Amino acid sequence: MRFAHRTLTRPPLSNYADLLWLAEGYVQPHSRERLLPTGNMDMVLSLDAGRGGDTVSGAQSRFMLLDTSHPLSLIGVRFRPGGGFPFFGVPAGELQNLSVPLETLWGTQAGELREQLLETTTPAARFDILERVLLQRLRTSRSHSPVVRYAIGRFRDPTQAASVAAVVERTGFSQRHFIASFRDEVGLTPKLFARITRFRRVIDSLQGSRQIHWSGLALECGYFDQAHFIHDFRAFAGISPAAYLQHRMSSNHVRIAE
Repeated sequence: MRFAHRTLTRPPLSNYADLLWLAEGYVQPHSRERLLPTGNMDMVLSLDAGRGGDTVSGAQSRFMLLDTSHPLSLIGVRFRPGGGFPFFGVPAGELQNLSVPLETLWGTQAGELREQLLETTTPAARFDILERVLLQRLRTSRSHSPVVRYAIGRFRDPTQAASVAAVVERTGFSQRHFIASFRDEVGLTPKLFARITRFRRVIDSLQGSRQIHWSGLALECGYFDQAHFIHDFRAFAGISPAAYLQHRMSSNHVRIAE
């Protein structure tokens, strides 16, 4: 197996996506994995000649299933929260919890990109191709709303528990206008995005840990009590926190026991 990634640090692309990644010959002994929701949009292309599967995944509020019954070779883009919508020509809310063929959104450019990626074999060259295409798409799209950017920052700030009502009051928007604008760009309602952001704090806190004081962790990450925490964890991950610790492959990948 070969893995590579490129962290995007130079604007304007780094304002919308933070990572390009590549996995070649991904093989596992199990046939399926759970992919946990992140609140972000993703674009994934297959590097297996003759096999389709190039997709755009909208922001997810539940886990997805990954078929690992055969070797996978993939390249993808991890967009920032609210960063995916400028590249695909539709409101991000229309893609919530969906995986759509890239060709549906990009037409013939999807096939052209795939051919270019298959014509070269080095990770660096493939990342260069992907960056170039993303920049071309970005030049013809509308930009972030400053209000939505502000709201994302407030919801992701671990030092304060910002409610939707408090953020709406600071923006000067009506509640209806704010929720619609946020969902158009991020793909989730503000309340749902804030819940997933809190869930992601838990996931990040669990990395490298085996023994956890669950009630203390729940309070640290902004939950009212342990029952509230477990309810949200099951809603987003589909399993209990203890089962996650037992079966996780990485922070976002969790094997499904046969």
